[in-house]
Amino acid sequence: MNRSKPRAVTLHALAGALALGLAQPAFAADAPETAALSTQIAQMDATTAAPAVVSRMSTDFSGFAGSTANAEALVTGLRSGSTITLTALDPAGKPVTTTIAPPTANMGYGNVYTSLALAKQQLAALGIVNPTPQQIEAALLGGTVVTAGGQSTTLTGVLQLRSQGMGWGQIAQTLGTRLGPVISGMRSANAQASVTTPAPAVPAAASAAPGRGIVTGAGTSPAGAGTGNAYGRGIVSGSGAASGASGSRAGGQGKAFGKGG
Repeated sequence: MNRSKPRAVTLHALAGALALGLAQPAFAADAPETAALSTQIAQMDATTAAPAVVSRMSTDFSGFAGSTANAEALVTGLRSGSTITLTALDPAGKPVTTTIAPPTANMGYGNVYTSLALAKQQLAALGIVNPTPQQIEAALLGGTVVTAGGQSTTLTGVLQLRSQGMGWGQIAQTLGTRLGPVISGMRSANAQASVTTPAPAVPAAASAAPGRGIVTGAGTSPAGAGTGNAYGRGIVSGSGAASGASGSRAGGQGKAFGKGG
C-alpha cells in the first residue's frame, strides 16, 4: 500500500510538468508580438506632430466610431483621460449621445491606438463591424452586447483590464484576440504620420545679396563693382586693370556696369 503512493505522486507531478510544458509555447508565441507592439507604441509616442497622429488615428477608426467626430472624441478623450461623448442618430433620425468615462488615466497615443484596435477587433469577431456607441462603450468598459446572430455576450472591457495593470499581451489573450492586426495597423499609421523635417529657410540677407558686377579674369570683383559706385575703374581687363580709359570716362561706364550683376 505504501509503495503505491510515491508512484501516484510521481505520476501527478509528471502530469503537471507536461501541462506546463504544453502551455509554455502559447506564451512564448506571444512574446515576439508583444515586443513588436512595444516598438510601434514607442514610435507613435515619439512622433512630435500630435495633429498628424490624431488625424491618422481618426481616419483609421472613423468607420468603427461611426463618424470622424466620434473617432476624434475617442482619441482625445483616451489621451487626456477625460469623459468622451459619442453621438449617433436613433431610428427616428434624432441625435442620441453616449458618455464614456475611461477608468484609465491619460494614455500615450500608442496605448490609445491599441485600446481602440483591440475593441474593434473583439466586436468584429462577434460580427459587429459597425458598432453603436453603446456597443463601443461595452467593448471599452465592459457590458453586454447583442451579436449579429442575436445572442447576448458579456464583454470584460479593454480599458477595465488595462486599469487592472494587465499588459497588452494578456489583454489580447483574455479577449480571445491577437496583437498581429494591431501591430500591422499601427505600423501603417506610424508611416503615414511621420513628419519630414523641413529644409532650413534661406536667410533674407543672403537672398538679397547684390550682384558682383563686372568680374576680372582672376574671378574677383573690382573694388566697388558690386555696389555700382566704383567710379574711375570702368571696364576691367582680364588682368584686373582698367582698359586704358581715363578715370572720368570710365567712371560713367563703371557705374552702369556695376548695377548689372
